[in-house]
Amino acid sequence: MAGVDRAEQLRRFGRSVLEGARSEQVQRLARQVNAVSYTSAREYAGRSLFELLQNGYDAHPRGRCDGRVHVLLDEEEGEWGTLYVANGGAPFTWRNVERVCELAQSSKAVGEGIGNKGVGFRSVLLISEAPEIFSADPDGPSGSELDGYCFRFARRGDVEAFLGDEPNAHEVAAEFPPLQVPLPLSEVPAICRELAAEGHVTVVRLPLLNEAARAEVRLRLRELAEAKAPVMLFLDRLASLTLERRATGGEGAELWELTRSEERFAMAGAAGAQFPVSFATVDLGPSGTFLVARGRVEKERLNSALDEAVSFGLLDDTWQRWTSSAAVEIAVPLPAVRRPRRGQIYTFLPMGEDLTAPFPGHVNAPFFTKIDRTGLPSEHPLNTLLFDAVAETCLAAAAMLRAVPQAELGRLAVDLVSWEGGKGSAGLLRAAARRVHSSDLADVPLVPVLAADDAEREAAWASPRSALLWPDPELTVLTAHRAHAAGVVVADPAVGGERLHRLAATCKSLACPLEPDRETLAGHVERIVATLPRPTSHPARSSPAAPRPRSAPRPAAVLDQ
Repeated sequence: MAGVDRAEQLRRFGRSVLEGARSEQVQRLARQVNAVSYTSAREYAGRSLFELLQNGYDAHPRGRCDGRVHVLLDEEEGEWGTLYVANGGAPFTWRNVERVCELAQSSKAVGEGIGNKGVGFRSVLLISEAPEIFSADPDGPSGSELDGYCFRFARRGDVEAFLGDEPNAHEVAAEFPPLQVPLPLSEVPAICRELAAEGHVTVVRLPLLNEAARAEVRLRLRELAEAKAPVMLFLDRLASLTLERRATGGEGAELWELTRSEERFAMAGAAGAQFPVSFATVDLGPSGTFLVARGRVEKERLNSALDEAVSFGLLDDTWQRWTSSAAVEIAVPLPAVRRPRRGQIYTFLPMGEDLTAPFPGHVNAPFFTKIDRTGLPSEHPLNTLLFDAVAETCLAAAAMLRAVPQAELGRLAVDLVSWEGGKGSAGLLRAAARRVHSSDLADVPLVPVLAADDAEREAAWASPRSALLWPDPELTVLTAHRAHAAGVVVADPAVGGERLHRLAATCKSLACPLEPDRETLAGHVERIVATLPRPTSHPARSSPAAPRPRSAPRPAAVLDQ
């Protein structure tokens, strides 16, 4: 379809929507949609850039890994600056146009991308009242022209002009909902052409509302660039995210290039065919490298949870159109950090800072979230299922990591099963162990232990029931290694004290503590002492000045008995 025809298509659609404004019944509905639009926008306070990034990600078809998004704040353009968000995915189609103009309607299938609620785009109303969209021809050859659906949205003046001499035109225009009526644009701004020349096919242009909006965008740009939870970690359709600020008043420009590349990580062994796990390494450049393990929730199991949620009224029936399995991902840093810390929960993008993962790594799954994606109801049937799957993925991945000889991967295996959060986390792990290992978690070889150099790999791991954590790593005689030599199954101190104590806390929540009680410890000390070499005696020299014999040295004590 030629550009002029697309413009006419937009114009006809816009007129048809505006015609409804003459109806008193439509006016009542319009007032409600107007109120809901701004209420929804306020729910997304502070998340506008995340939502725009999400839309740019979702524009790239599944299976892509070379996608690009460019976020650019030009503070010199317009009174308060202009924000551009460009992506190199698929151009806007007519269905996309219709859906972006309708509240709570999305053109994305459930489970296909990040967003499907159809309200996230309205978050831009907090920073701009005049959004514009420029896109390439969806039916044309790929190129550097934004010659497809290019439009802005009708504002109060447009509605009032359309109604003309209607007696209540001013009142109707003031209450008409935003982002409802597309109006064609014929001129493509210079920066949009610049972004198109770089290979982007859709550009969202947002003239900013005021100084507060500009300050907000500045802040969120820097947050995206410097986030502790790396933004690109689970955005597997993207290879790059460019964040750029062209400043005013002689300030230096700022440019951040976030990159992502992924390689399959071959892992021998399996935890069981019922819970297959695949591995990949994800290189985020300066943000580090991560080992990502992926599990899946098969469609039949997923459908059962969705049906339950729909029957309780917790989801609408569109969720039952989910046609594929659901992916669950866990990520831990490579190399294993010395002092691991709890990571973040993601729904592709990081959620609220208080939503931390239960173990020292990051979690990604298609959770059902609050509208702004900063929180989630933990008792929701879909979320309950997905957290079950996270626990299963952690246990299955840890079992595979324990089967390889690299100490680095063994430390990560410990991290994946060291869950904080008390009985709730312990209950999840215990139930998952019965499904993954067909045994009680206390009988699963979670604990890295000292073993002979020529021992089988399995001997380097023991269950919480059979292993113990030796108390003081600073001892020089009654050491963990001497305990091992005396036949005690003892945790390997080379794994790191902080890591082992986190694992011990998990085992304690299983009512299977790694720390021995005093009586058990005393028995082990006796066994060690029995293996110590006896002090040698020296014959007295026949000299009147021979020193008085000294008493034999006593073995060091490990605890005050």
